[in-house]
Amino acid sequence: MTKKKDEIITQEELDKLLMLNDFIEQNDKHSLVNELKQAILDSGKLELKQWLALRDQLREIETLIPHIDLIIRLKKEES
Repeated sequence: MTKKKDEIITQEELDKLLMLNDFIEQNDKHSLVNELKQAILDSGKLELKQWLALRDQLREIETLIPHIDLIIRLKKEES
C-alpha cells in the first residue's frame, strides 16, 4: 500500500516544476537565448566578472546536454 505522504507533492517540488516549465515555455521575446543575444549585441550591459560567471554557468549546462539527449532518446523510444 502506498503511503498518502508519498503521493503528495511538496510546495517546493511544485515551485521547481512550475519554474522549469515557465523557463522551457517562455516565448522568444523573454527567453534566455534572446536575453543572451541582447547582452552580446550590447556587450557593455555586463561587466567582465558577469561575463565570466555567465560562461561558467553555460559550461555547467554543456555538461548536462548529453544527459538531456539520452533522456530525449529514451522517451522517444518508449512512445
